[in-house]
Amino acid sequence: MTAPSYELSKFVGRIIQNSMDSAYNIKDSFEFCDFINTVTLPVGYSLISLDVVSLFTCIPKELVCHDVICYWDKIRPNAKNICLDLFLELVEFCIDASFLKFDGRYHQQVFGTAMGNPLSPIVAELVTKVLLDCVLKQLKIKVPFIKKYVDDLVTAIPLDQLDYVLKIFNSFNPNIQFTCETEKNNRLPFLDMLLVRHDDQHISTEWYQKPIASGRFLNYFSAHPPHQKINMAINFISRVNRLSTGLSESAKVNIMDQHLKLNDYPKTLRHRLINQRNCRSTEQHSSNQSPSEHLEYTYRSIAYIPYLTDKISKFLKNDYKTVELATRKTNMAKQYYTQTKDKIAKDDHTNVIYSISYNDCSSQYIGMTTNKLKTRISGHRSNLNALQKLVDNGTDIEDPQSATLSEKTALLHHCIRTQHTFDLNNVKILNQHRKHNSTTDFGNMPHSNEQQYS
Repeated sequence: MTAPSYELSKFVGRIIQNSMDSAYNIKDSFEFCDFINTVTLPVGYSLISLDVVSLFTCIPKELVCHDVICYWDKIRPNAKNICLDLFLELVEFCIDASFLKFDGRYHQQVFGTAMGNPLSPIVAELVTKVLLDCVLKQLKIKVPFIKKYVDDLVTAIPLDQLDYVLKIFNSFNPNIQFTCETEKNNRLPFLDMLLVRHDDQHISTEWYQKPIASGRFLNYFSAHPPHQKINMAINFISRVNRLSTGLSESAKVNIMDQHLKLNDYPKTLRHRLINQRNCRSTEQHSSNQSPSEHLEYTYRSIAYIPYLTDKISKFLKNDYKTVELATRKTNMAKQYYTQTKDKIAKDDHTNVIYSISYNDCSSQYIGMTTNKLKTRISGHRSNLNALQKLVDNGTDIEDPQSATLSEKTALLHHCIRTQHTFDLNNVKILNQHRKHNSTTDFGNMPHSNEQQYS
């Protein structure tokens, strides 16, 4: 998010994304489940899934530009006053400006689109859409449907045409290659579902997890608020219930119970949550009609300590009814994995509260900036140079030039009035603030709004 081209990549990606309307996409497993359960395949057809090998890092820049040109008629209305040549230049710049720092050295990605670049998933979406449009025109067999989620595709073809279909897909571009998986015993995994093709060619679904999955999620005895563990169990039960259209009630209940038991949920709680699953949607609907939804809530986080945090939350709720508390863990992964990225130099930190000491007294200047610290210190240094020039010219402190300079920052005001100097080589970072959208910089405000402490 701190990369120079990050915001530009978001801007270009938003234009492309607003221009696309793909009939191939599925939003989530629930949407696909509702669709696939209405499908009846032609006789002789079987299900297959196709997966792109390393999609992001295998998309050549030239292919992206080609697809933008092909799709320009739909992109142009959203691009407004940007012409095609300039838009292509922006796309190329955002793809090329993929840098990373490791072990004190900067590296550039020379091929493909970078993971973490906000433009990457959108151009991947564009490329796969154009690919599917082209492939479906070339295929000489009828495809009853084709759906995709990111780079995973599912469709149905006669199995004796598998090599032919895979060849067409892999001939689109030598850098974008597909692997294929076919049914086994009339079953094909896709997302977190198992697609089951019956003898009459209609398809049902079952909740599915990979064989390597441990089956563990939020343990009942973990140090999390009780409502989080309950909601986790409810969501799991709901997912199994909705995605398992081909299973009997007893089979679904057995899956729910076994996985909750594996995560140490008590037997009585398991049975109560499972038995209530069918009336839960009605309860949620009635709760959505509560008049409290019209209130404006303020959200704050609080560290979770078992028992203590729950009691504090109840007390606060009585006095602050429009404040919603979200709990956070005190043990975080970053405490154990602290060297995953190069440490940011002190001068490159942004959104910081910093202090500057005076050489001639015990006072300290406290400032806050949203810019890089070195940018703000450079501004202080420029002000100091301007002050020094006035001093060298014999300008009095009551002179209008001195008065104007004195109003810039509390730091200069102090130096002009007391003739003290300050130490810009030993700036300390006191804390970081989270107002990323704020343009406030105490160091740029009049001295009456700044902070100066002894």
